[in-house]
Amino acid sequence: MAEQGRVAPRLRLCRGCRQFVVPDRPDCRFCGGDLDLLEEDYEARQAAVREAADDLRRAMERHKGMAGRRRS
Repeated sequence: MAEQGRVAPRLRLCRGCRQFVVPDRPDCRFCGGDLDLLEEDYEARQAAVREAADDLRRAMERHKGMAGRRRS
């Protein structure tokens, strides 16, 4: 059982192996990955996913608009 009144340390998620590590380390103690580079890569991939989702949403809206005009 955890000690009462003790605050758990803040941890950082390694985007390479998904293990939690102490934030003051430059690399992951589990996979050896550079935590900053892995985080940058993760953010770039997330931005690409958001952009693709927005593109798909716009394409679906255009398709929906075109389908409505065909019925008229």
